[in-house]
Amino acid sequence: MFKRFKVQIADEFPAAKVKKVAGYYDLPPAKRSEILESKTPAVSLLTALEDDGIIGEERGVDDLCEAFEFCSLKRLARIAKESFLELKKPGSDLPDGGVMNTKVGREELKKILQNELRREQCIEVAMFLGLSESHLESIDSHKKPGEKLFEILFDGQLIGDSNVGVLVVALKNRGINRVATLIASAGPGQRVCHGESILSASAGSSLASQPSVELSKCICKADKFDELKLDDGKLVSIECQQCKNVWIAGAEPAEDEITLRYNGDSFFYRTPLQMALDLSKISHETVTDASCLKRGDHIVMSRKGMYDHHAILVADVEQNKMHVVHWTAKVLAVVAAVASGNKKVNIEKEKIDFPREVRRVKYPIEDASDLVVARAHLLYRKREEYEYSFTENNCETLATLCKIGKGYSIQAEALKQSKGMLARGFRYITGSK
Repeated sequence: MFKRFKVQIADEFPAAKVKKVAGYYDLPPAKRSEILESKTPAVSLLTALEDDGIIGEERGVDDLCEAFEFCSLKRLARIAKESFLELKKPGSDLPDGGVMNTKVGREELKKILQNELRREQCIEVAMFLGLSESHLESIDSHKKPGEKLFEILFDGQLIGDSNVGVLVVALKNRGINRVATLIASAGPGQRVCHGESILSASAGSSLASQPSVELSKCICKADKFDELKLDDGKLVSIECQQCKNVWIAGAEPAEDEITLRYNGDSFFYRTPLQMALDLSKISHETVTDASCLKRGDHIVMSRKGMYDHHAILVADVEQNKMHVVHWTAKVLAVVAAVASGNKKVNIEKEKIDFPREVRRVKYPIEDASDLVVARAHLLYRKREEYEYSFTENNCETLATLCKIGKGYSIQAEALKQSKGMLARGFRYITGSK
């Protein structure tokens, strides 16, 4: 159970915050460097705290929550507390076989994982399933990572043969849909073709493609959701407060789709969009006519040539007025607040004048405008929970979070790189280490 807790917290725990919390615990410099240089710094830190007896399945996470509070990571403290309490419930460590009653021969499954999963995909799936740091390292260092993943999951009895559906859910969650489909489409006597490989099911194996299964809770077993609504009250989707999975309203699921029952209505599971997104394909187009903009657009406005400001249009433009949700556009207010250590810069919903031109961000794939707008409204409703950061939580991360479900900032990445270059330049000039 605690392995899964660590992975869930790691999704909300970037390296910069890991460094801050590691400082709170005054870890030895060598240990701190080892943690920060690992592939999964958050998991490494939590494992170190568990090894020292500070947190754990029996010990709890109160000390960790206090550390988060001290480091001004109140949202992370709340998530940690809620996640731990949820996972403490009986049977919540992994979804059971009822999620998807998939059965596949062990040899076929082993070959699919061995031949079809790249090394980084094996690690992503292992992290989603809550495997330990040592398991992650053994998968990463193995010549055949897919075979090693199979060995840990099935030969190690972490997942029973009757619970292959758990693996299918993990693959779908990480956006590895083709491999999930391969597993869910193989049957007795069928030949599964994929790339150069052809698998023939053994006589003793079986797999039944089942009709859609309807759950009463999220895949992670949590039952608390944020409702993503439009201004008129229309419910577009729900988002699990624990694992952040998105469930979409008003659509018919595919035959083997996973659905969830919420307040009497059915919602279907949506594979995280950002898993299939190539950030290099994102581009900008200049818009000089306000009428060409539409609700749900991610727009960029230049601030006196100094930096770009990002916002989400939550309504069509009327009389040259853009109705947007964004972090405050007041430059001096942002600079003054951050400089003083006050991170409560406001997320605002307001109407602003259309300038002479804006740039619209074009994504190769993006969510429907209703979902984009509903996310923006939710961020505005929960604005007190968010703290502004130039590098981790800014106007660009807000806009990309609305568009694809995950915050990302090109400006922030450039700033981090420039800081690194300045630091290296200073060390070179001064001869310091």
